[in-house]
Parts: sequence; C-alpha cells; structure tokens
Amino acid sequence: MSVLLKRQATLDHVVPRTRGGLDAADNVAVACRTCNSSKQDLIFPSEWIPNRDSFTYIKSSEPLPHLTNISRMARRITRLVAQLDPREDPPSVAKVCADHHWRPRAVHLALAEMHQRGAFCVFAYPCAPATRHFQPITDPHNAFAGGTWVGGWE
Repeated sequence: MSVLLKRQATLDHVVPRTRGGLDAADNVAVACRTCNSSKQDLIFPSEWIPNRDSFTYIKSSEPLPHLTNISRMARRITRLVAQLDPREDPPSVAKVCADHHWRPRAVHLALAEMHQRGAFCVFAYPCAPATRHFQPITDPHNAFAGGTWVGGWE
C-alpha cells in the first residue's frame, strides 16, 4: 500500500475497452497512472509488462507433467523448473537467460506455450513494478492450470 500512496491510483482494464474489455471486477486492477498510461491498449500480462525480462519470474516445482510435442526451449525450461530450489527467490527470465545463455524471446515464447498447455498458471501484478510469476502446475487437471490471475494492491 505504501507504494500506491505516492502515486495517483487508476483502474486499469486488463483487456482494454477498445479491444472488447468490460467494466467488470475481474477485468480491472488498481494501477498507478504512469503504468496505466504506458500500457495503452495492450493486454496485461500477455502483451505488456515493462522490463519483462527482469520482472517475469519462474517458480520451482516438482517435475512438471510430461508434455508431448513441445519446443526445445520448453523442454529446457521443464528441466530448469525441476532444478530450482523452492527455498530461494524465483529467478527472473533475465537471470535465467544470463546463466544459461538463452535468448529472452525464446524463453518468453516457451513460457507462453507451456502456459497455454496448462503446465503453468500466471499470477500478475500491474505495477510498482509490474510483475509476472509463472507458477508450475504438476497436475494438468488442476483448476489453476493455464489460468491467469491479475491482482492489484492488497
């Protein structure tokens, strides 16, 4: 809350009204005016997140379910997730790419692929700074699989 006190709060439409988004509670989140303005008509968190490499995190998990016909990078991420220590802070895409010499765009595409296939759910927060957390889902029948939850300030 202290971050918001120094900024002017606005309601951000996750899916902008110009792209069919509604004024419904599940489509709005509290965001500062700066973030809301810079987002324009992009969809958060799939299309817009400032400095996405530094503020997209991959959490650890038990081994992910076996996915067939996935990209090579998605297989690499599957192995990485199993090796991460759950007691440590999750690494950002920027750190993972620096450590493994991977291309950020390839990692983001693989994360999106795995999210669509239900191997991850995404928890996203719109600003101060905007973040995304890819949480692995080990059970493909889990209600969270492939879902995206957007939260404002608590």
